[in-house]
Formats: sequence, structure tokens, C-alpha cells
Amino acid sequence: MIPNSFDRLKIPHKPGIYIYKDKSGNILYVGKAIDLYHRVGSYFTGKNKDPKTAKLVSEIHSLETIIVESEIEALILEANYIKRYLPPFNIRLTDDKDYLYIKITKEEFPQILVARKQDLGDAKEYFGPFPSGRTVRTTLKKLRRFFPWCSISNDPLKTKSKRPCFYYHLGLCPGSCADIVDKHEYNKIIRQFSSFMQGKKEEVLEEYEKEMNGYVKSLEFERAEQIKVTLEGLKYLLQSNRTSVYLENPNFIEDQTKKAVQELKDVLKLDHIPQRIECYDISNTMGQQAVGSLVVLTGGEVDKKWYRRFKIRLENKPNDVMMLREMVQRRCRHHEWPKPDLILVDGGKPQVGAVSEQIKLAGWNVPVFGLAKRLELVVAADYSTIRLPRNSLALKILQRIRDEAHRFAIIYHRKLRSSFSFS
Repeated sequence: MIPNSFDRLKIPHKPGIYIYKDKSGNILYVGKAIDLYHRVGSYFTGKNKDPKTAKLVSEIHSLETIIVESEIEALILEANYIKRYLPPFNIRLTDDKDYLYIKITKEEFPQILVARKQDLGDAKEYFGPFPSGRTVRTTLKKLRRFFPWCSISNDPLKTKSKRPCFYYHLGLCPGSCADIVDKHEYNKIIRQFSSFMQGKKEEVLEEYEKEMNGYVKSLEFERAEQIKVTLEGLKYLLQSNRTSVYLENPNFIEDQTKKAVQELKDVLKLDHIPQRIECYDISNTMGQQAVGSLVVLTGGEVDKKWYRRFKIRLENKPNDVMMLREMVQRRCRHHEWPKPDLILVDGGKPQVGAVSEQIKLAGWNVPVFGLAKRLELVVAADYSTIRLPRNSLALKILQRIRDEAHRFAIIYHRKLRSSFSFS
């Protein structure tokens, strides 16, 4: 049970860090959470058998939270707060020799390793120090999915097997250990990892996008899809390297959200700031187990209580536009649901046209736009297009709700497809 002295409205069901303070305002403990509300509440259930936790709870007088957008972001921010304030109930790392670094070795096929300061002599490049070994290892574990490397040394004085290593079978090694990938291709991955760690993230994304488009043009769709998955994952991780911003402004997320919806109003030439934004998407496999998803942002924030999914009744016809038309028609019949201020569609001109027509038939005067995936162009109801800069907050909020609608639709579609397979 969260104490009444805490403002529960400031403890949301979102990722972030929580900071416990004593009566004098000194920081006692800093922790991270995927769901701040549940994590904070877990301290006050009366079931804290650990003496250290019980003592911490007895000294807590106030709470501060900082909301972030991803788990890895919370992890890095937690580590930075611990390093800056050294809270007594966190593990202290006051001796420099205990700090960890990430190093790239000087080898033909470099390794990426966790190292102490005294172990950096053979490093081609290194990053850090990091105050938490857990932070380093968790960060590398996540990054290795997008920048795979081999953990086997290629020192000619050491025996090297020509069989793929364990990590190759997990998709975490490109196969240099078995001569599956050449030196040039392997070192390109290492170079991209280095650029990412240096903060040159836009360059990395642009390089991946150029490579993906090249595979599309040469009809190598499987390779293009692999790069697309990497791109989407990296875009998610890009939200994690803003630690200094949070340290300076704990309300960064709220401020960015306000700026984003204001910018959205301006670039789309809306009459007022859109309080409720709805996004629609369709998912199916050649017309089978087709589903529609409706996701909502309220005040620029994800509002899951209004998420809805539709099992499409149009059968055996792989026509996304007709399916979208059906879903929107059914959505408009729900007069008990709040009417949106803005509608976004996952798609281009055909999808925007279909939704606009249904909205007009329902008697709604609501602006409709589409966001086409490949070029990320915003498509208006009159079929004009708007190209927003990559760093536009308005584009980011549109991408966020579009990707969320796609994710929600895919989950439902897979569930139906799985049920169909075993029926």
C-alpha cells in the first residue's frame, strides 16, 4: 500500500527511476522500474523480510520519480544517479578500480568485452567508465542483438575451431569463428557499434536504411527484412541515451510530449491541439485471420484503456483497404466512445481515402492523415504529402502511435492464427 504522504498521481504505470529521500531531503536509494507504480508499492506491503529493505522503508520520507520511455533508458539513468549521489542503500562504487569499461580489442576480428581500467592496454577503443557492472552487461546484452560479434579470440597463437560458436546459433555472432563472414563485413559491424556508442546514431540509422533499400531494389527481400528488424530495434534503443538531459530536467518526457502535440497541430494545420488521437491498422495473412486495431493517445500519452481490436468479417479477400473500411465503419457506431480530434492510418493514399470516406458518412468532422512506412511521408485527406524532418517531434509521435497500432494488430492476428492452426 503506497503511503498517503506520496502523491499517487505522480507515480504512473510507466518505466522510470524512483528516488527515496529521508526527512532532510538526502537521497537514500535509487531504483529503476518498468512499472513505477507497482515497484514503489512493493516496498510497502509489510512483507519486507530483508533487514536492509526494512531499514530503508523505515527511513523513507519522500519520493521523487523520473519517467522515461524504455527499460534500458531507466537502467542507464539509475546508474548515473547512483554514480552522482552515492545513496547509502545502493552499492557504493567509490574506488576507480571497481568501475567497468566496454572495450574493443585490437584484433583482425575484434571482440567487444567488459574490462577493468587496468585491462585497457590492449584496447583499440573503449567506452566508460560505468558505475554498475549490471548496467554494462545488460546494455551489451541488448546491443549484441543488433551488433553481433564473436567472443572467440582469433589470435593465431591460439587454436581456433572452424565450427560456429554457441553465440552464432543464437544470432549473436556473425560467424567469424567459422569463416562464415569475412573481415570487411565483420569490421563493418564493429564500426557501427562504435559509432552507436559514440552517439553517431543518426549516421548508423542512415547507413542501415541505405543498405535495406539497396536489398529491396535488388529484390533480396529476406535480407531487407532482417535489416528492417534491426532498424526498428535500434530506433527503440535510441530513446535510451539521454541521461544527461534527464539529470538536468526530470520533466523532460512531459515537456517533449507537450512540444510534440503542439508541433503536430502546427505542421498538420489543425484547428486545435489534438487531445485524443486514434490510429487504425490491419493485419492478415492473404486475407486469413484478418484483424483491425485501434490505439489511442490522450494528451500525447498512450491510453491503453481505449485500445480496441476488431475481428474482420470480410473473409478470404486480401484487401487491406476494404478491411480498413469495415473496421472504421464499425468503430463509428460506438457513440459511447469519445470522438477523436485526429485520426492516423497506417498506410498511404488508398487507406487515407477509405477512412476519410467512412468518417464523412458517419457525419464526423475529424481530420484524417496517413503515415506511409517506407518513406515516412504524412499523407493528407486531399492526397497532398508532408515530409517531416527525421528529428521532428511531430513525426516521432506519429511513428509512435503507428508502430503501436501495428504491434497491437500483430499480437491479435498471431493469436487468431495460432488458434486456427490447432483447431
